[in-house]
Amino acid sequence: MKLQKNTFVLIAVALSMIGFVSLYEMQVTPKQEAAKEEKQKIFAFKSDRVQFFTVKTPEKILTFERVYAIKGGKSSWEMKLPVQAHASQASVDFLLDRLATGKSDRTINITAAQLPEFGLDQPQATVTVKLDNQETHRLVLGKTDFSGRFLYAQANPAEAPPQNSAENLPVLLVPFDFKNAVQRPLSEWKKAEAPKPQKPQTPSPTPTPENQ
Repeated sequence: MKLQKNTFVLIAVALSMIGFVSLYEMQVTPKQEAAKEEKQKIFAFKSDRVQFFTVKTPEKILTFERVYAIKGGKSSWEMKLPVQAHASQASVDFLLDRLATGKSDRTINITAAQLPEFGLDQPQATVTVKLDNQETHRLVLGKTDFSGRFLYAQANPAEAPPQNSAENLPVLLVPFDFKNAVQRPLSEWKKAEAPKPQKPQTPSPTPTPENQ
């Protein structure tokens, strides 16, 4: 009888453990996964909140501004520098989507003295965005990593260099397509002009005996 009672106790304990594990997987694990996903994101803003952005490379500086046909209506993008022109929506969307949804593969810590090793002392590009609440965010892109799949980058680094050269600075590994998003010729940043309609050619008159 005592053996049967012990068996019931063990079964009850086992069922309790199964219930605890199931509850953990349903409630705790998704929260941990969500937190992990959030940590991997480079920025937390959405692309439709960006009102102005700048792309600075060693060769040029480009600035873009969102404009509205009517307040609260559909928007488009205008290039302000180096020339004023309608911007390519596809090129702008490609970059802003990367900024809003891009994730870092991992983060490493370096010192200020190591910035040149990662190409972050003289970056290949710096992107600065201004949101609708006047917040600004900055992404600095350095060299390609040894695998060729990622770029070294800094998100919202301090404007001034750190006073302590031994201070740890977080460096992200971001997808290589960030380079494709910023390193494009000026013509690709401009909206393609619609082809002009060709005027129909007037056929030459057919020779007749009178006009020969």
